Amino acid sequence: MAEDAIRQVFLAETKELLENLENDIVRYEETKDHELIHSIFRYVHTLKGGSGMAGYEDVYQFTHALENVLDSVRNGVIPMNDLLADIVFASIDVIRLRLYSQEETLNESNIQEKFNLLTTKISEIESILQKKEESAILEEKEEIQPIYNFFRVKAKFREDIFKSGIDPLIIMEDLASLGIITELRVNRSEVPLLDNLDPEKCYLSWDVILKTKSKEEALDDVFIFVRDDNDITITNVTRNYVAQPVIEDVPKLGELLLSKGMLTEKEYEDVLSEHEKTKKKVGEIAITKGYIEENDVTLALKEQENIKKHISTSTLRVDAKKVDNIMNLLGEMVIGFSGIKRIAEEIEDEKAYRLNNALYSVDRIIREFQEHLMRIRMVPIGPVFEQYRRFIRDTAKAHGKTIHLEIAGGDTEIDKTVIERINDPLKHLIRNAIDHGIESPQEREAKGKPREGKILLKAYHQEGNIFIEVGDDGAGIDKQKVLQKAIATGVINNTEDVPDAKIYELLFAPGFSTAQAVGDLSGRGVGLDVVKTNIEALRGSVDIQSQPDAGTTFIIKLPLTLAIIDGMLVKVAHETFIIPILSIVESVKPAKNDIKTIENKGLVVHVRGEYVPLLKLHDEFKLPQTVENPWDGLVVIVESQGKSLGLVVDELIGQQQIVIKSLDREITTSKAISGAAILGDGTIALIIDVHGFISA
Repeated sequence: MAEDAIRQVFLAETKELLENLENDIVRYEETKDHELIHSIFRYVHTLKGGSGMAGYEDVYQFTHALENVLDSVRNGVIPMNDLLADIVFASIDVIRLRLYSQEETLNESNIQEKFNLLTTKISEIESILQKKEESAILEEKEEIQPIYNFFRVKAKFREDIFKSGIDPLIIMEDLASLGIITELRVNRSEVPLLDNLDPEKCYLSWDVILKTKSKEEALDDVFIFVRDDNDITITNVTRNYVAQPVIEDVPKLGELLLSKGMLTEKEYEDVLSEHEKTKKKVGEIAITKGYIEENDVTLALKEQENIKKHISTSTLRVDAKKVDNIMNLLGEMVIGFSGIKRIAEEIEDEKAYRLNNALYSVDRIIREFQEHLMRIRMVPIGPVFEQYRRFIRDTAKAHGKTIHLEIAGGDTEIDKTVIERINDPLKHLIRNAIDHGIESPQEREAKGKPREGKILLKAYHQEGNIFIEVGDDGAGIDKQKVLQKAIATGVINNTEDVPDAKIYELLFAPGFSTAQAVGDLSGRGVGLDVVKTNIEALRGSVDIQSQPDAGTTFIIKLPLTLAIIDGMLVKVAHETFIIPILSIVESVKPAKNDIKTIENKGLVVHVRGEYVPLLKLHDEFKLPQTVENPWDGLVVIVESQGKSLGLVVDELIGQQQIVIKSLDREITTSKAISGAAILGDGTIALIIDVHGFISA
């Protein structure tokens, strides 16, 4: 049972780890930032350790060999070139296949064959490295110095240092500018109680480990004006860190004992040496040798456990199904509460006031509950964008193109359910951009463009929705070519006065494509009908903007959540409909002279100096004409993507929070309906899709 739990945790964490590993390799190829090599090594090291603990012996052995090669990359012995990057990517694929294939589809012999093939390639690299090392020994070359130095800096300043015009924090910032502070401890033991605290005195002292390419003289220069009057010590501890392949977030027991001064560096090395030989526990060896007492180990272990707890409680993994179950219960609560409110409105005695006050409090609590639960369901879209780096890199490489991915708005949050269902449409749009949006390097160069193309993934919140843009800096959409194809296939009859929006809409027609040949990737238009269908299934929409030789951008509009919305209930004949509050601009009671008829446009209403098209919901849903003329009813002005529409209704019932229920397309094919809701009295109301109405 415990082993199963370990495996579940390992598998959950490794999904994210493999994505981060892929992203860092792509980033390294783009930036050549050597820090990313250290990050890549740490991910593989973590994967090796985790797979061993979880009982995946084949993955453990494989990643151990891969780790050895990456260690040589980290130490500058071999470069991370395209060939090695491809091997690491292939390794990620086979590890993912091994860990996440369903049992019924798992072909162990096929996976083992891939493991063997990659292991052979890795062994060849290791063999070359071994020959290099032997050659280096024979030639008695000078030992290669580490790329980075590690210094331990202890700084305790005089209490009255502020009076000399010196700020210790500025000095510590100058120190940090020389490299990376990998460990930081602040001693607060001398800070007095608040009553005795003097804001003009410095009570703190610092103990840091600095990773830097600078020499010790550079660190001395940072403290040049304070060294004589303050307690400053700088110690080179490089050998303690270079020997360790990974600096873990949770320090090891020996490191803690060393950092606290319980062990000297010589004693620490002696303990580690015996630990490697005998595999005995570090604390046990140190006690046996008389370096420390048992109480010292107990204190260090307690601190280590506190650090672990702090790290583990920073995030909490919860099964998404549990959150969905709570969300469903909340939905039922909202429906039940709406029914209670409706009954309360019918009570007219002296208790009604007290009841309504109580209901108001419950309503507020339910809304807060909903808000907090939605925050749990919301996740940043950045990691989703990041996972396309590998996809873009491989796809572009297969077509002889170099394409750079730019990400904007990665911290924008969206419902996890939406994220899971938006993956395929986004991938298809990216694939189209690579294949037929962005030109070849030669074509781009001839146009005066950079040889490297660009894809921009951008996300932002607006009007209570999330917008996702997939843009490229390619050739743009050839509108004439699209029109010619549309005429040839009989989609349209002529090309007179066809607006851009209508031309772009043609690309979403089933089977419509302007591609000259069928290749591995879809041409612009192939499969876009599926993209649109998937997005509309999420109550979303997709629009296109394009400029010749400047590129094309697909703009996807999605709701923040698929579960609960605020809606305005309206009466149309004997039926009740719901209009999302976020789509409503205002409601008006028009005068007769505000209603006009425009040729080819139909009825419009004059509102605030503008003419807005009118639509009678009675006509759309074939209901009795309880409102014969628009001025006899109410007009609800709605808006989507900058376009307005007036919906004629009988009356407004009121605002209500509703739980959205999806409708099977066999029940309704109307693009004007996005779902349904069960009201407090048990009746069912259809939810108006404002964007569907306006686009139609």
